[in-house]
Amino acid sequence: MKSKFLICLCALIASNAWAQVTLDIDSAVAMAIENNLALRRSEMDTASARRRQDRAWNSLIPSLGVSGLLLSNQAAIVDPLNPQQPNGWVPGVSLSASMNITPATFANINQTKLEYEAGRLNYEAARQELEFQVRRLYYQILLLKANWDLALLNIESAQSRHEQTLALQRTGRASSIDELSSRLDVSIQQTNAQNTQAVYHNALDGFKYLLMLPMDETVVLQGDLLGFAVGVHAQDGSSESMQMGLIRQSIAVTEAQQRTARLLSYSPVLTFSWDSAPLYIGEISGVPVPINDWRDSSGRFTIALSFMLDNYLPWSSSKEQDDTLGDAIAKQQNMLTEASINHQNNVQKLLRDIARSEETMETLRLNITLAEETLRMQTDAHRQGAVELQTLNNTRDNLLAAQNRLLSEQYNLLSVILELEKELNIPFGSIARE
Repeated sequence: MKSKFLICLCALIASNAWAQVTLDIDSAVAMAIENNLALRRSEMDTASARRRQDRAWNSLIPSLGVSGLLLSNQAAIVDPLNPQQPNGWVPGVSLSASMNITPATFANINQTKLEYEAGRLNYEAARQELEFQVRRLYYQILLLKANWDLALLNIESAQSRHEQTLALQRTGRASSIDELSSRLDVSIQQTNAQNTQAVYHNALDGFKYLLMLPMDETVVLQGDLLGFAVGVHAQDGSSESMQMGLIRQSIAVTEAQQRTARLLSYSPVLTFSWDSAPLYIGEISGVPVPINDWRDSSGRFTIALSFMLDNYLPWSSSKEQDDTLGDAIAKQQNMLTEASINHQNNVQKLLRDIARSEETMETLRLNITLAEETLRMQTDAHRQGAVELQTLNNTRDNLLAAQNRLLSEQYNLLSVILELEKELNIPFGSIARE
């Protein structure tokens, strides 16, 4: 029984040790959107703006008030038919209702709707930025993993060269300087591999943070950089970037604030109000009233139309507020023009970078073909004893380095494409897809 328990415990520990999360790029993005805490806060802000929009019509509901009263006999009302004052303290109730109607009320409701649209757009911008970071870091981790693999192969090659140098030194065909140099090369390659490993794990930890995964979670990313096909179609993009949309929505909100402020300052306010304060008369001069009843002491209904004349003065605070909002709108329009020009320049620059990167990759592919052919020829020559093993290993290292340069350029290309998709405000993966 005890042995079975130990076997089950070992199996449980082994299963936890081998547990891992395997992700492709789309599932990684979906997990980040689901788990990321910063995006969740933005979603909460959007929900709050939506709630304010849904409750904006509450401003048209009349204000109601009720309070209890206890009046002394000096404050009680004298019955016209009986001039005697009620004795002692008299209980009562104060009731009131009022409602203000002004064009600013409806302008404020529309302003609340625009503020919700702005909040929703802010959420979309935060979501776009999160997806951009996840995708770019995904590509970077794939590149760093390839760099780490290459660094390990470089260690093996350096150790092989060191062993060959030791063999040559024993036969007198290599000096101690040659042996020391080859040993130093092994140490350098090991240091490079450690640095590459550290960078890789740091990037992987950052990736886990974006996805809100535990730091001790084992994450495996599927695919490789060369598995992403690229096709640029700039005409698929929208006419403006997300940044331009945010500025445009901000202008709409500020204009709504200005309209609301103007209507509050310069339009009349129509007020409907009603109030009543009935008293309960139980006895007069110590003699019970035959019919105890509530008597309305001051009921009235009022309709009032009011203007704030001070707001029409050119130096009033309302005029200053209106001018301040007007300045803010002018600045935002200036920012929108600048953002539009910057958007057009960025799109053209990114398209040029993509074209340059694709040309560079064609050159790198030719370089790989040349290195592969050279390796094939030297392998045949090595079998015939015409080429030394160290020369063959150097050629193999050159091929691996050429392949790594192609991966690095592919990462640069995919990163630029991500920036283009973000700038064009189109779904990520529209240009480069696995």
